[in-house]
Amino acid sequence: GITGPPGAGKSTLTGRLIESYGAIGARVAVLAIDPSSPISGGAVLGDRLRMETYLMGRDDVFVRSLASRGAHGAIASATRNVARLLELSESFDVILIETVGAGQTEVAIAELADTVAVVTVPGLGDAVQAIKAGLMEIADLIVVNQADRPGVSETLRHFRLTLGRDVETSATVATEGKGVDELREKLDKRWAGLG
Repeated sequence: GITGPPGAGKSTLTGRLIESYGAIGARVAVLAIDPSSPISGGAVLGDRLRMETYLMGRDDVFVRSLASRGAHGAIASATRNVARLLELSESFDVILIETVGAGQTEVAIAELADTVAVVTVPGLGDAVQAIKAGLMEIADLIVVNQADRPGVSETLRHFRLTLGRDVETSATVATEGKGVDELREKLDKRWAGLG
């Protein structure tokens, strides 16, 4: 599960994870939960459009946008069923679920995903306090994206101190692909430990 506040770079990071998994020969399915159109009720498709660069010419990747349709928890009501169908198909090595930009109480991904990566950015300040109480509590991994901005060390230190539990952290610059392979390795290591 890839979740976090709006604007943290979740879609770009997910696209780079597609690349990283593809480089090691893994087949990837992505369920991208998009906000619903106020007119049609369908997915706005923003996430899929942002990932288009990473999808061109690939037959080892499946991406499906799902409209949130007002569902609570930052995932669509059909997400669980679609994820289970993908899992049962045995066609994919990895299934990534990217939530709508999530806030403090939108933690339904924790009930669905084996690993929850909360993506944030340096310098959120008070916004970190606002989301920490709920969203940060479900994190198995904290990803500080846009790590080329000032304040990365302080942000990482803040999470390590305030979470009060052993949680992995990772720093990435998704737009440049920096740190993404290391993030993939941490995700894989966690998955192996769950087996």
